[in-house]
Amino acid sequence: MRTTANIVEIFSSLQGEGVHVGTPMTFVRFGLCSMGCRYCDTPSGVCHEGECRVERPPRSQSFEALANPVSVTALCAILEGFDDETVSVTGGEPMEQAGFLAQLMPALSPRRRIMLETNGVHVRGLEELLPHISVVSMDMKLPSSTGRPPRWEEHEAFLRAVVGAGREVYVKLVVTEDTSDSDIQRSIGIITGINRFIPIVIQPAGSTMTFASAIAEDRLMSLKRLCGAYLEDVRVVPQMHKQWGVL
Repeated sequence: MRTTANIVEIFSSLQGEGVHVGTPMTFVRFGLCSMGCRYCDTPSGVCHEGECRVERPPRSQSFEALANPVSVTALCAILEGFDDETVSVTGGEPMEQAGFLAQLMPALSPRRRIMLETNGVHVRGLEELLPHISVVSMDMKLPSSTGRPPRWEEHEAFLRAVVGAGREVYVKLVVTEDTSDSDIQRSIGIITGINRFIPIVIQPAGSTMTFASAIAEDRLMSLKRLCGAYLEDVRVVPQMHKQWGVL
């Protein structure tokens, strides 16, 4: 039973991605992610952080430092100071610390909506968490975008588990100028095999200190048309928090 976790930061802001864009949320950003996507915009999420930043008071963009690892008890006490209806569990990759989430989520879910933002490959431990989760924001990692090996089987198993549990879910496809039609078609095949009404968010990868590969608008619209030929709800949503200049 894991009662502590490596956490990067805790803060309140507007959701900047996906179908709930613009919704006020409290974000708990977990450290650690083994995926290593080349466009990753949270490099602090791939390693252990010595300290966790806690925004106090909420929405002030002023932070205090808290030593890592953070206990379930300490995190619940911190979250008492945040009044957003929804808590976004994000990363990094929070499912890499699923044992901690199994202790945290039951303590939060009676009074908060929980959004899990995940790369959608870690099925182990998911079944225990799903009763406490309101919505899942699931990335489907495209090898031509990430520069990493494919994870199609894990993605399919993860999405089937979430849909089977009756949770709200949408799938996010991060695209770059290198994104291939074949990767998009493989994603479409998995999604249509489960439920073609699952909302799909096509998200252009944003520039980072190590990645600056933009995607042309006509190519972006081409990918939207390809998805729309098979799926009922396809949206193009960039990372709005960067445009708003908020966390």
